[in-house]
Amino acid sequence: MILKKYSWTFLGLCFLFLLQFTACRKEQFLTRAGADLRFELDTLSFDTVFTDMGSASRRFKVYNPHNQTLKISRIRLAGGGSSDFSLNIDGQNALDVQDLELAGGDSLYILASARIDPNNGDAIRLDSILFETNGSEQKVYLEAYGWNAIYVGRRGYQTRFVNEQIQLTPDTPYIFLGQLYFDSSSVLTVPGGTEVFMFGGPTSRPGDRATIVIGHNSSIKVNVGGDLNQPAEFKTHRLEEDYQELPFQHGGIYLMAESVNNQIHGCIIRNAVDGIVIDSLAPNHPTVKLELKKSMIYNVDRSCILARFGSLWAENCILANSNQYNFINILGGDYTFRHCNLVNFGTNPFVGRNEAVLSMRDFEVRYDADGNEVPVTADLRARFQNSVIYGNRAEEIELGSLEDFSGGAQWDYAFENCLLKVDTFSTGQFNCLINQEPYFRDLELYAYQIDSSASPLINAGISLNPSVTDDAESKGRDAQPDIGAYEF
Repeated sequence: MILKKYSWTFLGLCFLFLLQFTACRKEQFLTRAGADLRFELDTLSFDTVFTDMGSASRRFKVYNPHNQTLKISRIRLAGGGSSDFSLNIDGQNALDVQDLELAGGDSLYILASARIDPNNGDAIRLDSILFETNGSEQKVYLEAYGWNAIYVGRRGYQTRFVNEQIQLTPDTPYIFLGQLYFDSSSVLTVPGGTEVFMFGGPTSRPGDRATIVIGHNSSIKVNVGGDLNQPAEFKTHRLEEDYQELPFQHGGIYLMAESVNNQIHGCIIRNAVDGIVIDSLAPNHPTVKLELKKSMIYNVDRSCILARFGSLWAENCILANSNQYNFINILGGDYTFRHCNLVNFGTNPFVGRNEAVLSMRDFEVRYDADGNEVPVTADLRARFQNSVIYGNRAEEIELGSLEDFSGGAQWDYAFENCLLKVDTFSTGQFNCLINQEPYFRDLELYAYQIDSSASPLINAGISLNPSVTDDAESKGRDAQPDIGAYEF
């Protein structure tokens, strides 16, 4: 009996020891909130450009920066089995691994592979690896080049060109990523036939939208002397049919205050937030900041052209289908439109038609150090000759002034031999056609050529000085030209 008593006592002590040992093992895991992993990088990029079906692999380290062991609840590929990527997680070929222990101060490798078909899929293949630890989720992004193209820039970052002459060619498409900043006497030259796919898409992160910025003493030269028969194009990188009409996918072209001698001819810009932004008169004014000829800007979110105290010479151009304005200037400036179509019929299901086609303003509201509004005004000069300003709203022209046009900034504007869609607006008009049907070829296809001999645009223009001898497609104009960008 005594031996049995001691046996039970011994067994009890062993049981208590086991409980304590188990408890100690549980305490070895670091479980507090915020005890996260650390990664060697935040984005794993595959810089291989695929010209044919192929694969490439890259690896990175995952660290436990703490003294205690972390239990990683889950590591998985967000895109799962449909992704262009595959994973090897700490030696396991798997897309999803659970309950992985990583000792304090230790690390593990993750190998990611991309298998790309450049003839099927997006220009940039994106995915992410998700890590779940102590109730929080972390991620490492994956990106690979999916097309046989020339990639310029980096998504979410600024790439700066200083005193460089950048010459594109039409032989291979370009993918622009992030902000491309041309500065300090740089020139970006884009010949006709070149396709520039602006990476972005409908994203809430503006830094993900590709934007071209022209800075100090720098210029952009696009297809100079060319026309819309062989245009240079700036457009969305997405190839799906629905995305071709979608605006706000990239940041367009931004001409900074100190850019000079910009020329954009024979060019199509679409799918942008703003097609072109013109900031301030050129440093070499009265030379215009931008000469825009035989070009088309359409399917944009905010404006085809937004000008702030800028200068523009536009000839044989089409500004069409903006969610807000086709052309808007703030704080005055100097603008000339000759044989241009500024039109918006709301045919795009993604364009809501919230504002007038044309908006001109002599003011800008700034803020002082205390947050108080400080209005600023500047003189405005604008000429519209042989042009169409038309849409499906009753009033397609609006003027805005802080002084109700009674003082402050000086206004000098005129519409000469134009077709206008207006309701109450009646000033500055000379020999204009009012609210007459223009008879364009196809509004759904954004084809704004004259399509009927009944069009009032035919022979309704006047000869200009300097003369405009042909139209947006280089078709010759006669002595009595048609109004608008196209000759019948």
